[in-house]
Amino acid sequence: MPHPTSPVPLPLPETEHDRLQALLGAAEPLVVADAEQARALLSEALPLARTLGDGRGVARALNLLAGSLVIRSQYDEAAQTFAQAREAAVNAGDAASEARAINGLGLVARARGRYGEAMEHYLESLRVAQSCGDDIGHARTLGNVGIVHSELGDHELALQTFETMRQLGERAGHAITQSNAIINMAYAHHELGHFDEALDAARKHLPVIRERGMRQHEVILQATVVSCLAARGDAAEAVSAAEEVLPLAEAVGDREQLAYVRLAYGQALLALHQLDAAEVQLDAALAETRQHSLKPQECQVLHHLSELHARRGAWEQAYRHSQAHHTLDRTLHAQDLDRKTKVVGAQLQVEMLKREADAERIRSAQLAQMNTELSEAQRHLSHRAAHDPLTGLANRSQFHAELERALTTAGTDPVGVLFIDLDRFKQVNDTLGHDVGDELLKEVSVRLRQVVRGGDLVARMGGDEFTVILRHLRTVKDAERVAQKILNVLAQIFTVHGHTLHVTASIGVAVAPQDGQDITTLQRHADIAMYRAKHEGKNAVRTFQPTMGSETAERVDLERDLREALTRGELTLHYQPQFNGPSGQLLGFEALVRWNHPTQGVLPPGRFIGVAEDSGLIVPLGAWVLEEACRQAAAWRSEVPFTISVNVSPLQFGQPDFIDTVQRALITSGLDPQRLILELTETAVVRSPDVAVKQMTHLRLLGIKVALDDFGTGQSSLSLLHTLPIDILKIDRSFVHGGAGSLESTQVMVGVMVSLAHRFRMHVVAEGVETREQLELLNTLGCDSVQGYLLGRPVPAAQAAAFLSSQS
Repeated sequence: MPHPTSPVPLPLPETEHDRLQALLGAAEPLVVADAEQARALLSEALPLARTLGDGRGVARALNLLAGSLVIRSQYDEAAQTFAQAREAAVNAGDAASEARAINGLGLVARARGRYGEAMEHYLESLRVAQSCGDDIGHARTLGNVGIVHSELGDHELALQTFETMRQLGERAGHAITQSNAIINMAYAHHELGHFDEALDAARKHLPVIRERGMRQHEVILQATVVSCLAARGDAAEAVSAAEEVLPLAEAVGDREQLAYVRLAYGQALLALHQLDAAEVQLDAALAETRQHSLKPQECQVLHHLSELHARRGAWEQAYRHSQAHHTLDRTLHAQDLDRKTKVVGAQLQVEMLKREADAERIRSAQLAQMNTELSEAQRHLSHRAAHDPLTGLANRSQFHAELERALTTAGTDPVGVLFIDLDRFKQVNDTLGHDVGDELLKEVSVRLRQVVRGGDLVARMGGDEFTVILRHLRTVKDAERVAQKILNVLAQIFTVHGHTLHVTASIGVAVAPQDGQDITTLQRHADIAMYRAKHEGKNAVRTFQPTMGSETAERVDLERDLREALTRGELTLHYQPQFNGPSGQLLGFEALVRWNHPTQGVLPPGRFIGVAEDSGLIVPLGAWVLEEACRQAAAWRSEVPFTISVNVSPLQFGQPDFIDTVQRALITSGLDPQRLILELTETAVVRSPDVAVKQMTHLRLLGIKVALDDFGTGQSSLSLLHTLPIDILKIDRSFVHGGAGSLESTQVMVGVMVSLAHRFRMHVVAEGVETREQLELLNTLGCDSVQGYLLGRPVPAAQAAAFLSSQS
């Protein structure tokens, strides 16, 4: 094949039509080899096709031109050109070019992050390709469906799809389709951590694509090679591969792959401790990702830059990049959930395409065999997209689709929705393990399907929550009777892995149209009714009533009960010990409020603190907690000096008489002020920093220590840390756990915070320590003290006193 930068020699044409076909034939492979030269050929082919009135030629030229724009990341122009190609193909009756143009629109939508729209385009492209027997169109679009699944994290499913695509391309003898499939399979292996398989596939295929001059394919595959080498620790080899491919990536101009190469290059340099060189590549990658809105790559770059600056000891820069990574990671996670929902909704149409294919594609034995394989792949994709992998029931997306269909076709017939939540299921997981819990969920699913009629639908919404759609009801009582049958069948003993289990459930019932005429309203009302059943004793059925309203009614009840709890003595304090990390010496306790609710039992703070804050009850509640904690700490007689920490809400801290309240608690109890620590959240101080400084300064003059709680989760800045008179910095449990449970992430984030706190002469406390590994890492990082379930759970006053005595 000629060198990519050299003009492509064309055969001498006999006619202008021959000239057009020669131009298009030469341009097609150049789209993935040299996009600029392909565009040069197409700039001649497109006007020639229009002059000749060759509609098929116009559509094909526009498709190729749009493909070259995609490679250059010019997505707006590509979308317009694919739309023009589709119109030209429809006018010319060229179904194959129409399918290719629709597929191209899906490519652009996916590049812009609109995965639901992309899947809709891909499925339409499949339908059109099937109608004309376009096998290459099938393979091309099926591969793009696999890319969507890969980008949304389902790499095993993507790998199966790419293998089907490769087989179809191989049978059709289409080199570009085969190459695309192999490249995508290598990337999927990389994402699954199968680095040896990915490298083996890449090394076998690289000579092929180099021989064919597919420069863009070479960049993509080499980027995967660099990333694999870096990930498995072959940093020097990764650097060498990156230096080799970087000039080619810049020449090809695929901005996404260029950013990907720089990211892997920087990661490898970082592993070799070449920090300056790594910073150059990572900064360049960050600029690329931000200029072209490549958010997933930007998130990875920010993580590596944070690690780089941490190694240098540039803690402020490390902290800034780490915070940006943390924020972007949460945003991407939320977007992925939304995208998965949209993708799954579109994927449900695959089964319909399979039925159409059965009627249209039986032409010969070979075509029939290919159709069978493709149909099996589509059926598998459709089932995975619409069903819960554990129980085989319909999943949330199929439930929504089926409920919408039921509401649309029901006419005046009632449609019932049951919301089922198993009671105390968490206890099964906690005491017997998740294997037993999973098997119990399977058995529950079997019994639910046995109870309902064949036309009804049972779905698992996640965890231990199930829903049922009841069609063709006569009255609301019909739905209630089915719900009661479910309770009865669940009441029968379950035997799971040798354990005898008794299961009950709380079931909420809502019926359309009286309880709602759309999915959201109907599901919410069934959910509210279920919570009413659970709060009224569990193992019951409740039908939605307008008087239930929404969560507002429950919150009103809770607020009323809380007002009475303050006077009835229903509140109590538990105390969680705090320790010196290296020595294990007891340093003090944190007072945590609990509510002995007369009907609901002991309620943790998460159930009522929000209601207390919204209603203003947090002020008298907080005053009681402060007085009781001081009284109890003073009452404990101990030779071991200890402190008592009390949480202060933003509303309580902002009260004009807050200092008076604190002084009154100290005087009444007789507690030494130096033993009291008041914990403030970032929200309490950022509302009005000047007022906060005055309040905190006054507290410190009294001898009271001030702690900043849950640091890193709010809005505080480094300058604010320098300004505020803070004695103690409490690191939020989410950073101790490293977000996704990574000790490396913990080391970077907590290391930054400890260094900053010590620089400002603050004592550092880490919350939520639950594993020995976390404790050892915190000690290594110089954290002053720790608290968490590993060392001590919150306990009543009597147990805390006994523990304190044992330390004397």
